[in-house]
Amino acid sequence: MWNFVKNLTAFILGLVFGSFSNVLIYRPIAGLKLNEPRFSICPHCKTRIKWYDNIPLVSYVLLRGRCRNCGERISIRYPLVELLHGLLFLLNVIFFPLELAYALNALFFVSFAAAVIDFKLLMLPDYTWMVTLIVGIYVNLTRFRSQIVFDLFAGLIVLILLSILKFRYKDGLGEGDIFLFPVYAFACGFQYMPLLLFLSSILGILFGYFKKLRVIPFGPFIVSVGYVLVFVRYVQSL
Repeated sequence: MWNFVKNLTAFILGLVFGSFSNVLIYRPIAGLKLNEPRFSICPHCKTRIKWYDNIPLVSYVLLRGRCRNCGERISIRYPLVELLHGLLFLLNVIFFPLELAYALNALFFVSFAAAVIDFKLLMLPDYTWMVTLIVGIYVNLTRFRSQIVFDLFAGLIVLILLSILKFRYKDGLGEGDIFLFPVYAFACGFQYMPLLLFLSSILGILFGYFKKLRVIPFGPFIVSVGYVLVFVRYVQSL
């Protein structure tokens, strides 16, 4: 019974955070402030969405993917993001102890939103690296305390190297990348730092090459590779 309640709670929380992730993603891209308006609106007619039409996943299904007011179709991206968060929150709770599961959930929540925003706007919100740093500190203190000095050193080395690169090649890296790389290096641990740098850089460069981009959004690749490596580190610690 406890497992059912625990798993159901995790899934529902995932849906709720997925809905909030849509807000974090949509509003900056649409040129809106995160706190204005203070309620959800239809992206087409801008009408306020009632609470009963704003239940994650459920309302989309009941309304058949359309706005109750104007009848315009709402992008399927919204329920898919909610479902993705719900399933991932559930899987993490099933496979990991609660404290590790929710640390991973918090990391995925901010990483996903930041990756989409950076991909669209070439901008990484400050909360991304801040939350990643908090998760890294928490996990290191509770799970990898013996390695925390080495992990801090790994993050510091990455910060110094990227600061030098930014000073030398001003347009080569965004300011968000300079903070995000080190905190993910800290969260991943010193043993995964080279892999984090290599894979995220290679994937970003290849993406930029094939898309013929002048400016490459490295954020999505940093958080994607970083999240997978943190996940792998968790698995190996069990």
